[in-house]
Amino acid sequence: MYYRLNNSCQLVRGALRGAIYDFQSGKVFSINQDALKLLDECRNKSVEDVIDINSPHNKNVLDFMDQLTYTGLGSAYIYKPKNKKQAEPEDEDEKLSFLWIELTSKCNNKCLHCYSSSDACRNDDKVTHDHWMSLISEAHREGAASIQLIGGEPLLYPGWRELVIKANEEGYEFIEIFTNATLIDDSCIEFFKQQKVNVATTIYADNAEVHDKVTLHQGSFRKTMNAVRKILDEGIPLRIASIIMKANENEADNIIKLLEDLGVETTKLDVVRPTGRGDDEELLPERFKIPMIKPPFYTSYEEFWKARKQHNCLAGKIAVTSTGDVIPCIFARNEVCGNILASSLGDILKGSALKRCWSTTKDHVKKCKDCEYRYACYDCRPKAQGSDSSKDWCACTEDCGYDPYTGIWENLDKKE
Repeated sequence: MYYRLNNSCQLVRGALRGAIYDFQSGKVFSINQDALKLLDECRNKSVEDVIDINSPHNKNVLDFMDQLTYTGLGSAYIYKPKNKKQAEPEDEDEKLSFLWIELTSKCNNKCLHCYSSSDACRNDDKVTHDHWMSLISEAHREGAASIQLIGGEPLLYPGWRELVIKANEEGYEFIEIFTNATLIDDSCIEFFKQQKVNVATTIYADNAEVHDKVTLHQGSFRKTMNAVRKILDEGIPLRIASIIMKANENEADNIIKLLEDLGVETTKLDVVRPTGRGDDEELLPERFKIPMIKPPFYTSYEEFWKARKQHNCLAGKIAVTSTGDVIPCIFARNEVCGNILASSLGDILKGSALKRCWSTTKDHVKKCKDCEYRYACYDCRPKAQGSDSSKDWCACTEDCGYDPYTGIWENLDKKE
């Protein structure tokens, strides 16, 4: 008798345990070291060559195979089946798909946690307006279909409207402005409608006292909320993000309730990122915690193979700062992959520095590379790097308590 995992399944080995990735159900099943060894040996041998099927000591092994068959993960064969290798998607060079443009480092807020350390006194912008216009065209030719204008505060940049019009003329499918919304007036609202602009903003509380304490801008809550209501009244697509830190950690539930009352889709609250002014342990919340990574895990055929070859978030994305630096994410300030004032965007996209970032898979990350769940687990490199004392790009995340060398989930026994 022969036994094989079905063609819709993939076996992944970890340091101690293994996992079966089932693309039919999308589920990931954990298996112990003995099961991993059994399935591995059965790839090229009959069951009788691997175990003594008549021995009562091996009844649990046969029961395990029966359970795999019952759940649709494996099949038994009388004759040796042909080894059918899982078909892998054809390799394609990752193309640019998403572009952040950090128009300016100036901002009328001075948020405690700002990733770019923006404020009203910053004056280090170097990219000219003509260069921004050219970049929008060049990025679209390279494949970018989505663009987000950010800052600092993008509405402080004098030519922001021209850039939006340019993006529409080029044919971008998605255009978003990430703004603190305090400068939005009726003319902005009308422009957003005409140009089909999506808007994103941040709210740190459901009251001015706490929100303004985070922005260090008295009156910012009132101005932002006034703009939010006008945006919603006009049917303009709106996304609201919320970052939790020590100053507003008691507002988490209130923020979610506010978003529900506004009729805005509730998004996952995030904790302050260790970038810019946010790289300060004193800002970290004491009680509010984001959920730790834990099972169950799910994936698909496409996601599995992509995770083996590319980073599941960074691939295809770049951010260009107001000084011209190209980085793989707006939070990855330490990973400069080139500068548009010194090189063409095309050359930067072909460069080894950016390709390294885009192709950083869990197989490169400390601890994660030895985990059997690595191709079904989300990853934020900038967050992991920022939290690491040596700022190592391949540092493992602090959001996971799994030890692949012992197979123990430490955080599952702790109250989050």
